[in-house]
Amino acid sequence: MKEYLLLLRGGKPAASKTEEENKAEMQDWGIYMGNLAKNGQLAGGLPLVSVGAVVSSAGTTNEAVTSATEGIVGGYLIIKADSFEQAIEAARACPHIANEGNIEVREIAPMPAM
Repeated sequence: MKEYLLLLRGGKPAASKTEEENKAEMQDWGIYMGNLAKNGQLAGGLPLVSVGAVVSSAGTTNEAVTSATEGIVGGYLIIKADSFEQAIEAARACPHIANEGNIEVREIAPMPAM
């Protein structure tokens, strides 16, 4: 199996939803993560805090971000899959899609021997 990085972008922030909607989403996440683990596909993943820094040759800029900002990465998963297509199917099943987010799927390249 190869490893794939799922970058979770956008989505409705928890503050914009009712308590019941947030509870239902957390239950969906529990089922999703449990299924990945049961199938031996879950390698890791966590949400990200909303404050970060952008580092470039121009310097470092601290930025506050929100999960509703398009393009902002709010979390990540590392999964195992037999193919890119299987990784895409795993991403399609993620509750983040139903939360109006999108997921970038990238294969993790092995480090070349030195």
